[in-house]
Amino acid sequence: MRVLIVTQGGAALAPLEARLSARGHTVVTAARDAEVPATWRSGPCAIVVVDARGPASPVPLLRGLRSLPGAQESVVMLLGARESLAALSPALEAGADDVLAWPMPPEELELRLELAERRFGRRHGRMGVPSGEDLRDSMLSVSPVPTSITTLGDGQLVAANDAYFQAFGYTREEALGRTTVELRLWDRAMVDREQVVERLKRFGSVRGVDVRYYTRTGELRHTLLYMGLVPYAGAPHIISFFPDITPLKRAEEELRRSEVSFRNLIENLPDLMAVFSRDSYVRYANLKVATALGYEDSRELIGKHISELLPPEDYASADARLHEALNTGRAGLQERRLVRRDGSILHVESTTFPLPFDGEDAIVSVSHDLTERHQMQARLMLAQRMASVGTLAAGVAHEINNPLAYLTANLAFAREALDTLRAQGTLGPRQAGALADAQSALAEAQQGADRVRTIVRDLKTFSRVDLADNTDVDVRQVLESTLNLATTEIRHRARLVKQFADVPRVRANESRLGQVFLNLLVNAAQAIPAGTPERHEIHVATRVGTGGRVVVEVADTGSGIAAENLPHLFDPFFTTKEPGEGTGLGLSICHSLVAALGGEIHVESEPGKGSTFRVLLPASAQDKAAVAPEPPPP
Repeated sequence: MRVLIVTQGGAALAPLEARLSARGHTVVTAARDAEVPATWRSGPCAIVVVDARGPASPVPLLRGLRSLPGAQESVVMLLGARESLAALSPALEAGADDVLAWPMPPEELELRLELAERRFGRRHGRMGVPSGEDLRDSMLSVSPVPTSITTLGDGQLVAANDAYFQAFGYTREEALGRTTVELRLWDRAMVDREQVVERLKRFGSVRGVDVRYYTRTGELRHTLLYMGLVPYAGAPHIISFFPDITPLKRAEEELRRSEVSFRNLIENLPDLMAVFSRDSYVRYANLKVATALGYEDSRELIGKHISELLPPEDYASADARLHEALNTGRAGLQERRLVRRDGSILHVESTTFPLPFDGEDAIVSVSHDLTERHQMQARLMLAQRMASVGTLAAGVAHEINNPLAYLTANLAFAREALDTLRAQGTLGPRQAGALADAQSALAEAQQGADRVRTIVRDLKTFSRVDLADNTDVDVRQVLESTLNLATTEIRHRARLVKQFADVPRVRANESRLGQVFLNLLVNAAQAIPAGTPERHEIHVATRVGTGGRVVVEVADTGSGIAAENLPHLFDPFFTTKEPGEGTGLGLSICHSLVAALGGEIHVESEPGKGSTFRVLLPASAQDKAAVAPEPPPP
């Protein structure tokens, strides 16, 4: 057994230590009070002898001792001076089992030590019933859980069941008497061992700690380790249980890898995927959803209600479709609008279907971004419309040009005849005045015919949507033709101011460049209310910018654009006009056409003061060096 002697210094207890050692006990000593807890942590003791011959009361020491792990089973003996034994009576109530008058004759000391050993044995059921060790040995032999008993001080293996030796790969002869460190069970998991030892010292037991260990062959295994202090062979020992959870750990790792692979698959899908709860809250969203809606992290969407992601007028139908999918099990396909974080609209096509998520009923929504499709459809419709306009323009030109030629020829003939008549000088004053009026009317008719010819020509040029290669184009001529078509839209709203500086030609398609300028001019006009043209101005200018680029500016004094709308001005389908007044594609198409030419388009605006759109185009190779850059207007 392990016996602790709490001394007060000196060698007066040397005879006691000698008798204990002679009886086969392991004796450890500690100075009174201070060293007892630290000594106890190295291993509980079956018998504790306290030298109580000093003036201090042993009661506080006894109470502290009985609170230590395993100390309730220990037999505590007090040594007192023979003349003051009566003063130790309170110590019996505080936890002492016996009081010895010291010094004591050897024969009596032997008897009292024998009684202490028997008392310790009775506390562990050694009198007339199967001993705890016998019970433990029986449990060890039949338990399927690897179990071991080791010494408290140095951790040597003193007993283990067959399951233990099978689990670690050692024979009984190889393992008994060796420590787990010597058996290299903790080989590459010493951190786990240190945590276990610290927990055992602190709490006196270890319950269900997940640790790693290694078998004799080096195979890594996992266990939920349980450890506690038990009396064995007359002294406290450590009993350890090693239930193997390696298959569970492997299954968890496989599941984790599977979940990671599945999540990577979902996160990298080209489509938007979200999971909604029964009450329409977001439970999961992939990164594509976050990116499409303007969020940095998909976790920002978790917990949002579907009503926060839809226009108010779309919520009822979308929520109904989600619950229809949940209740009927049918997947539904629907075109839907989503609200981005900045308030802009994203068009998607969504399919929904029920699927359990984290053990609860849920609805999965998989959506495809329709922006590109809508852009293609809009461009196709625009191309078809422009093709129709081109066909119409060609027909108009054919139908108008022939009679226009007769009209122009006859006007010329009539003017020449009147000029001849006037030159003869045979007319009187009255006839001469009528002749002058006729000549003036014919001149105005000729101007009207020329105007018709110009409009037909410009309409044919603007409406030409062939896919011919780009050519060197004079932007001033394109602007003049475009202004001819936009005059009706402008003249009732603002005065037109032109400031065309000499600029190099650009490499472009004339009709597509005309589309850009016409869109900018119409937008400028529509930003100004009709009826007060004398109060507003649309300014169109050309100049040479930095790097020899051609700069075309269209400025107006209209309502201007709010600062929060400027970043989205060129986004597809973004519009500030009332429903039915605009598609939100005009500026987006302008941006695409200018970018295709290697150019840029920028906007500056101030609410209430107007806007300036600036188109920058690279000069053609032949004209680039011909014109020096001009400073921008003040």
